[in-house]
Amino acid sequence: MDFKSIELKETAIDMSARTIEGYAATWDLDQGGDIIMPGAFKKTIDEGFLSKRIKMLWEHSEPLGMPVEMSEDSIGLYVKGKVSRTRDGDDRLELMRDRVVSQMSIGFSIPKNKSGYDAETGNRIISEVKLYEFSPVTFPMNEAAHILAVKSFHEQMMIAKSKGINPKDQKEFVHMLNELKTL
Repeated sequence: MDFKSIELKETAIDMSARTIEGYAATWDLDQGGDIIMPGAFKKTIDEGFLSKRIKMLWEHSEPLGMPVEMSEDSIGLYVKGKVSRTRDGDDRLELMRDRVVSQMSIGFSIPKNKSGYDAETGNRIISEVKLYEFSPVTFPMNEAAHILAVKSFHEQMMIAKSKGINPKDQKEFVHMLNELKTL
């Protein structure tokens, strides 16, 4: 099994819903000289996600939860997973909120004849993968994405209240906070 790690760019952790979302893989060149091509996850998402074969692990080894959404877009493989309600799950959500763990990685294999090497650059070009899992990790292979925020809606509303913002405008304030995460 191969592993591809990336720093999470567009990811959020919702402590109350126990979800993590962001990009588990991007179309960028990683530190190992690999490029995963758009469309590479389509078959595995169609087959593995629906059958619940794909898991969310911690550091590629310990069960953490299950994916609830997966799709490809112009950036890469977007995932949303729900962290199981366990002591380890609670601790790991806290580590992600504190940004101790702020990156993600995938565990996969490459079906026969679904990769090749670019003659000019020597980079491996991957056209299809069989995805087994995605994991929050401490150190990534691909540094193209980051976990940006780990704040529950309740925490954001408490910030708004502490700033003296009236209840009517608190939702707008929370929306503004979420927009700032992406800067």
